[in-house]
Amino acid sequence: MDTTKAYVTILLVAILTISVCNYNILAMPVIQQYDRCTGACSRFYGNQQCYENCRKVKYDGGQCDFVTKGESLPQCCCYYNKQI
Repeated sequence: MDTTKAYVTILLVAILTISVCNYNILAMPVIQQYDRCTGACSRFYGNQQCYENCRKVKYDGGQCDFVTKGESLPQCCCYYNKQI
């Protein structure tokens, strides 16, 4: 009975430790994005073309945002990476 209790205690401590570690990692965002949507994404080239266009105008990158849609295509949104 004592060994079972010890194993259960070790298991619970391990689960709690992993949960706290994952919470701390997820709770601290490293990069904050400031989006500037510049237009519709290309139907065929999508993210790569959007990324390159954003880099040309001095942003850190860009991607097609499927939440912010234009008429029928997602918008190309550029962003800066900022440390918090």
